Amino acid sequence: MSLIPLLLFVLFGFVARGGVTLRPYPSEDFSNDTAYLVLEVAGKNTVKIQYKERLTVVKLIGIGASITTQPNLSVNLLDKNLDPLMRGLLLGEFVYLRFDANKIDTDGQLWAYLYRAPDGLFINLELIRQGYNRVDTKFLLQHRDLFEYYEKRALIAGKGRWHRAIKTDIRRPKDYEKNNTDQIVYITRAKTKYHRDGCRLLVSRKPMKLVEVKKNNYKPCLLCNPAR
Repeated sequence: MSLIPLLLFVLFGFVARGGVTLRPYPSEDFSNDTAYLVLEVAGKNTVKIQYKERLTVVKLIGIGASITTQPNLSVNLLDKNLDPLMRGLLLGEFVYLRFDANKIDTDGQLWAYLYRAPDGLFINLELIRQGYNRVDTKFLLQHRDLFEYYEKRALIAGKGRWHRAIKTDIRRPKDYEKNNTDQIVYITRAKTKYHRDGCRLLVSRKPMKLVEVKKNNYKPCLLCNPAR
């Protein structure tokens, strides 16, 4: 079996075991909407548009930190390192806006879901699905499950920047093999396995001492191979 069919088999095998079905993007009717021109892509989740005859800063709901292999970079530096995917999808394009429960936050910033005109591509979700950003649940109410679902699929498939992050995370620190019961490992909501920091299966994470996970009969992750 060649590599590509094998990867597809593993991915869809995971989906089947989890009892998960493929989830379509939400369908929206924009026939009565105004499309607004994107004048600038200003950050990892920020654009400037001509909105109601004013230059307006809009933040994309659900778009969190960029996936990076350099976790020590400051947040401000990461914000300035614009993803080419976001620029390609938005710069010079017209977009439709949809809002969640919180349209404007306490700082007066406009938060929205962006859909590209004329094809209606859901930009916020596409950035997550392509593996360029993590999910940020701030203001993310209406589509939270959908965003987390596509983030997990991108992570498992190693899409976008997840691919480079996975390759980097596999490297072990020099003291990794020490069997130290005070060592911190991580568990997820599933509460069946424990992982080392950086494992690509850590969509949700809770730190716990190695001795505690052993007492609670957690099993080591076969992917990241944490201390035993």
